[in-house]
Amino acid sequence: MAAAMKAQKTGLLELRVTVSRWIRVLATLTEDTLTVNPGEGAEEPAKPSPGPVAAAAGAINGDPPNLSACPVPETITNVKRTVRVTKQDVGGLGISIKGGKENKMPILISKIFKGLAADQTEALYVGDAILSVNGYDLREATHDEAVQALKKTGKEVILEVKYIKEMSAFFKSSGSPGASLPWESPPSTPQRGSEISPAEVKEPCSIPLKMCQVSRKQCPPDTENRYFEVVSSNRKNSVFLRAKDPAMAQSWYNAIQTGAANLLPRVKEEMRNMQPGMEVKHLGWITEQVSQGPEKPVLAVLTDRDLLLYLCFPESRESLSNPTKSHPLITTRLVHSGPGKSSPLLDSELSFGLRSGTKQGVETHVFRVDSAKDLSVWTHLLVEGCHSAAELIKEVTTACSWNGKECTLGVHIDEGFTLFTEEMGVRKSILLQQPFERLRMSSDDGVRMMFLDFGGPEAEIQLDLRCCPKTIVFIIHSFLSAKVKRLGLLA
Repeated sequence: MAAAMKAQKTGLLELRVTVSRWIRVLATLTEDTLTVNPGEGAEEPAKPSPGPVAAAAGAINGDPPNLSACPVPETITNVKRTVRVTKQDVGGLGISIKGGKENKMPILISKIFKGLAADQTEALYVGDAILSVNGYDLREATHDEAVQALKKTGKEVILEVKYIKEMSAFFKSSGSPGASLPWESPPSTPQRGSEISPAEVKEPCSIPLKMCQVSRKQCPPDTENRYFEVVSSNRKNSVFLRAKDPAMAQSWYNAIQTGAANLLPRVKEEMRNMQPGMEVKHLGWITEQVSQGPEKPVLAVLTDRDLLLYLCFPESRESLSNPTKSHPLITTRLVHSGPGKSSPLLDSELSFGLRSGTKQGVETHVFRVDSAKDLSVWTHLLVEGCHSAAELIKEVTTACSWNGKECTLGVHIDEGFTLFTEEMGVRKSILLQQPFERLRMSSDDGVRMMFLDFGGPEAEIQLDLRCCPKTIVFIIHSFLSAKVKRLGLLA
């Protein structure tokens, strides 16, 4: 029998089993697994948070006693209303929500906290269904989607609501503070399986460290800075934990991160065995942020040619070969790292933005990471990856027409631009050839035309690419950037 894995770290934490209920657990971290064991007499009632709760995320440690209970005018029942809420620096919107599509319920305001932003409007009530937030439709939203939409709002929030009298009765008769309702769904990371139910916490729960995601950024508002969450690589299992103080939470977070990082060489080797020839430069969990809708954790895999995105860790050759999204590095450009000039998204200090040239036009994607170190690593590797991909690929060709003549455009990192005709796949005659150094200006119409100015007697060359020119435009930029890198002009 193999010897038991030696524990790297052990200690008492609290495990959340419902929105308002925690139990004490013994957490044990080995080289490859995090295990939480409730043991005997582990249950501990939730305690109210000492400060205001940023309840836009819909999660609290018990119900604070200072709930607002304004009488509801009969005239507003089943009538759509638009309410403007100005968020406070502390306390967010000052509401809790319940319901969601998965519970066959609308998104409902279940609590309004006295003195906070929603209460100050004097226009919102417990039992109001939130139909939309800043124009984003919540009528078919899950609980998690609603949580994320409310979290990502700015200072000014426009809520479209409708008071449903029948629903308010459930909130008033739910029993003791923190009593669980049938449709109550504790907020959790999107793209994940069910939360642990109270009946399931009598046995130990283990999360393999291999490609797990450990996060403090995706947790609900944590005024005490004590929460962290660990999600398995297949997104089916998770534990939401609370430490006794911020230092302990950070210590556990760092230890789990380190354990997962130590397994990366083994993970890369497994991926190479599944797909021979695949050169994995880096991989890790990042969060895609969007202006509308919930943010989305994705596993990012950086190879020598592509940035591949997966919703969970690919355990087979087939799943590895079919990423959710693939961004060829040669057509992808890092446009910002850190705060974006025009990004209203949260956590912009730890985000980076990418633009890709595609046949449909330019795509923009913003991703968030958990730490400044992660931001630095991804930024550096993406820029290096773009240059390396350009040096590796060296040349691309695309069909086009010039002056009414069908031909092919070749762009080579060393030889520059060549317009030629070909027959049976063999170059027949060269119509034009220019080095990169002669290129004075390039532009396109975003539809099918690309314009190249080499300053020669031909003046501006107009090429009809018959499809969106953004792909080839981004490739030209990557070749130029790689050539500048060769000269040592880029850090």
